Amino acid sequence: MNLTLIIISAVMTIGLFSQYKTNKMVQETEKPKYELIQSFDEFEVRKYPKMILATTKIKGNSYSKNSSRGFQNVAGYIFGGNDENKQISMTSPVIASVEDSMTMSFILPSEYSLNELPLPNNDNVKISIQPERVMAIISFSGFANDNDIEHYTKILKQQLAKEGLSNKGKVFFQGYDPPFKLTDRTNEVAIELLSL
Repeated sequence: MNLTLIIISAVMTIGLFSQYKTNKMVQETEKPKYELIQSFDEFEVRKYPKMILATTKIKGNSYSKNSSRGFQNVAGYIFGGNDENKQISMTSPVIASVEDSMTMSFILPSEYSLNELPLPNNDNVKISIQPERVMAIISFSGFANDNDIEHYTKILKQQLAKEGLSNKGKVFFQGYDPPFKLTDRTNEVAIELLSL
């Protein structure tokens, strides 16, 4: 076996092992325990519990252009950018809304109550309680961008109209995977429903 083949085999082995470890990490990351209300052909309806969010607001209405900056702001808080220099576990999904400006939120681990959490050092990171809500969810894979979010938002809104489900209109993107996870990525577009 020549040297080039050995190097290619080693790189492929390292890459596969890295993706295995990444997939395992994603599976073990805390996610909100929602109740599945109803499944449709194209989407499902879920009831999410009350959650505590760390949220930042970014000027601009492009997820593709602003997601890195939004992520850095909120990640800074959980990686110790707070008044206690406390590390807080990452959860998923990361939640973004894109309108005239973009917000990005991390769900804080369920082990914390609001008064147990440290205060952010960054004035652009706010801690708040997201009340229980019912969401319509459509899922898709790959590396999400503005076009994907727009495409799946359109499909979800059409399906909601078809089923006669009224909604609040605000669209959220939910991303479950770190950027270094290359395969089997999970993304969602979510819209809060007014009632069932």
